[in-house]
Amino acid sequence: MNLSRETIQKHVVQAENNVVDVEELFAIAHQLLEEKTERKTVHTFLNLGHLPAVNSCIAENNRIDDWFSLLIELIDKSKYSFGHLFYNRSRKYKHKHLFHEFQKGKVVSHSYENIWDELLKAAGALTHIEKSYHDKIRIGILTPNSLRGAIVDLTCISFHFPVIPIPANETKKDIDFIIKHSGVTHLFVDNELKTEINDIFLPSSNDLNIINLNNKDWQTFIEQGQNSDPLEVLKRIGQVRMEDVATIMYTSGTTGEPKGITFSQRNMIVKRFARALALTKFGSHDSFLSYLPLYHTFGRFLELQGSIFWGASYAFAEDSPYDTLRKNFLSIKPSVLISVPKRWTQLYETIQSLAADHLEEDRIVRKAIKKVTGGNLKWGLSAAGYLDPDIFQFFQNNDVQLLSGYGMTEATGGITLTSPEEYVVDSVGQKLPGIELRISDEGELLLKGPYISAFYYADPLTPSTDDGWFHTGDIFIEKDDHYFIKDRKKEIYKNASGQTITPQKIENMLSEFDAIQSAFLVGDNMDFNTVLIYPDEEYLNTHIPKKEPAKIRSAFSALIQSVNGFLAPYERIINYAVIHRDFSAEHDELTQKGTFKRQNIL
Repeated sequence: MNLSRETIQKHVVQAENNVVDVEELFAIAHQLLEEKTERKTVHTFLNLGHLPAVNSCIAENNRIDDWFSLLIELIDKSKYSFGHLFYNRSRKYKHKHLFHEFQKGKVVSHSYENIWDELLKAAGALTHIEKSYHDKIRIGILTPNSLRGAIVDLTCISFHFPVIPIPANETKKDIDFIIKHSGVTHLFVDNELKTEINDIFLPSSNDLNIINLNNKDWQTFIEQGQNSDPLEVLKRIGQVRMEDVATIMYTSGTTGEPKGITFSQRNMIVKRFARALALTKFGSHDSFLSYLPLYHTFGRFLELQGSIFWGASYAFAEDSPYDTLRKNFLSIKPSVLISVPKRWTQLYETIQSLAADHLEEDRIVRKAIKKVTGGNLKWGLSAAGYLDPDIFQFFQNNDVQLLSGYGMTEATGGITLTSPEEYVVDSVGQKLPGIELRISDEGELLLKGPYISAFYYADPLTPSTDDGWFHTGDIFIEKDDHYFIKDRKKEIYKNASGQTITPQKIENMLSEFDAIQSAFLVGDNMDFNTVLIYPDEEYLNTHIPKKEPAKIRSAFSALIQSVNGFLAPYERIINYAVIHRDFSAEHDELTQKGTFKRQNIL
């Protein structure tokens, strides 16, 4: 068979028109692997991977694993990076809207072609900066979700400048640590955020170059690209080593400093094809309303990079509060929403209230859903926490496929996903394509696969796996290919907004005070943190001998206020209770090592 780019393109066009011959596609893939083939020809074939018709046919023929294995081999052979992918999408979907943003209450849209042009300008500027810098540059991004922040990130990923998105909700101390630990040389920062944390930049001013994302500074940055050769800039896309560290994402450390998780081009690209084979109906007709932060794997990889992979549209929500999202629904009319359980619960309650006395009438309920969500919502994912099964079933029974899943940053996000039309109560779904799961003798879920991060960032890099397996720290059971979370071996939980809390870190800070014998943090799936405190008897006898409740509360309130000053807003303690006995092994609240049995206490 003649495997010219023109021949391959004919198959792409046929697939776009829902004409797919699965056996022929397998034959072409094998031939591309066996023969010496032009890189661009393989890339043209890989364009098939984002088409719903192809992914649906592969799934219907039960060939997902075989197909996915071939795709990985083709990605490796042709060194297919995110820059190649984005360039191809910008050529194919030229005038289609990629991004929507709100400016003074109005929606402003930007096409695939326009955004690619912006990436070229930013890449030219970064190329010039790199040449004039004494060493390789490393880019940091510290901003709430914004178009310019996304452009910087996508430029770095596409043109191979190592990039670190820094959580904007971290403490000043942790932001300072991330900048220094990752070796950021140039930091793009939001003007308002820069003002808030300006004091942490001063000691590093000689080593850290700060680029403000406001209009004046941004334009000055972009103008530097005029000094770069456009052809040289474009060539950077192909100058890729697929296993090199492309980006580092930081998450809360179990007991202290944030940990940096590294991702390669291969991790990110392979994951996009895996997601497409799990969500076979997603495609260029879809639009995402997005508010999850772009320093979060679901926001960055699934929503932002996923939108581009599918040729879909991505809308920056004005803000994350529920009332703002409701307004944005009516302007954007999205088909996809990925959110935390709390927002799905609020949507459910709003729709229930609107339908009021007609909840048994499907037509009225569905009309209420369309009125609240803009009329086009077809898909949803509830991530980072527990959602009541009744809410899943409510949306699924009313034409919105609300899915559940389980993921971790180290796995580029998702690990499992519930299948459309096959919801199982309390299941977090079945494994995604391309990942191998095993449950250890202790019940811990172990992972292996091409989109699992291989290293934590350090010098030298620290392997993330043990004997080839990544240990999640979560206890699972598996039944009929569905996975169920039973407990957490690791000391973390997520609040109602899906933000990760490390209770041991906060408990340790409290226990350093002489006044506190034991501290236990409560906040899993809750709106705020509460701490249970058992006072130190010797301290009370010395400082508050009469043990007046008001004086005890005053003393502990001051200590908690002090600790809150070192915590990010979402980590802070809002309430506390003084308990009258200590935690004990006798009451099955402590292990033999003296650590908390959290499930038993709760």
